Amino acid sequence: MLERTSDATAEIAPGASMGLLRKEAHAARKGDMVILRKTASGMHAFVRNYSGEPGLDVAVLLVLDAVAAQSLQTLGFASARTLVRQGNLQPYILKTMDQLEASGMDDFIEDLGLAFPKH
Repeated sequence: MLERTSDATAEIAPGASMGLLRKEAHAARKGDMVILRKTASGMHAFVRNYSGEPGLDVAVLLVLDAVAAQSLQTLGFASARTLVRQGNLQPYILKTMDQLEASGMDDFIEDLGLAFPKH
């Protein structure tokens, strides 16, 4: 999956992180969460415990069902917008727009089909 995310995450700044969490773990408020963190050498994944809070380092939490998990593994984030529209992937934005812009994640959020009002 990491190989297929390079285009979608190219603009994300080193240090920025997003979490991937199964719907069952989100509902139970416990389980394993995959963290995707951008470094100077690219995106890296690691697993950490989820106990109801994703952590302060996570800018976006993607809660996914089995269909979304399979699609992301196969196609990477190219399928994310469709998965959001179909309800298989639920994005939770955990940072302000200014923080997302500073981390380079604003384009990724727009690629998911989400929009932020500009006041």
